[in-house]
Amino acid sequence: MNGMNSGTDGGKAGTNRVIPAQLFGLIAAFLLAVILVNISSHAIEDPKTAVWEPALWEFSSYFAILILLPLLYIGYWRFHWRNLGLTRFFAIQVVIFLMFSLAHIALMVGMRTVVYAWMHQNYNFAQGHLFLEIIYEVRKDALTFVLTMGIFWAHERLSVTSEQPLPERIEVKSDGRTLYLTHAEIIYAEAAGNYVELYLTTTIKPLLLRGTLSEYEKRLSAYGFVRIHRSRLLNRQHMRSFTATPSGDLRITLTDGREITASRRFRGALDG
Repeated sequence: MNGMNSGTDGGKAGTNRVIPAQLFGLIAAFLLAVILVNISSHAIEDPKTAVWEPALWEFSSYFAILILLPLLYIGYWRFHWRNLGLTRFFAIQVVIFLMFSLAHIALMVGMRTVVYAWMHQNYNFAQGHLFLEIIYEVRKDALTFVLTMGIFWAHERLSVTSEQPLPERIEVKSDGRTLYLTHAEIIYAEAAGNYVELYLTTTIKPLLLRGTLSEYEKRLSAYGFVRIHRSRLLNRQHMRSFTATPSGDLRITLTDGREITASRRFRGALDG
């Protein structure tokens, strides 16, 4: 993540994301309010129908949408408009919408069929007009889909604007001095007992800082540093190349020509 877009991965399309719990809860609460209004409307307009039926109709649709909601969120980011352009984005979203609508219909019909069977009744979704019923549901799903995508977009924008940019310089203390380094000056960091050594572009001797590598990993990860070893963090900006060793570990060549070793268990950080 970069400083401007922390929390949003900079809007990188192709990233599989997990929908934030707060966002999921917000959409779920909104849809719940809508279906409660719909159920009450059914009860008022058709008092002869048992309340459990319109409740089943609405809640089956509600739960089907909640099941599909995380997939819609992944689809929004996987095919993000920034990387695709608006024309391709809208074309792909139409396909995603149709898949969502058909899946939504299948799930809610399945739920209704099971409950009706449990109540010793028969559920007839088509009512002799399957195509018209599908068109009717697709039309309703279109509004839900557009509204959901709009909420995703609004959440993205709010997440970006609420983030503070990272400081240009990183404050560190060494030998009683307070230094302000740019992230580009730091090549890598290495654990040294109760201390951390920072290897810099501006000096041969590393800076010795009190603290743990985990603490500095938290501070530096936003600047592009990744853990490559149990005791080492690397500024990916300074990695020129890497090759595998016979043991499966990696030998990394840095931009200044020196070589360091990375553990194979952390290779994913370099491939990402």
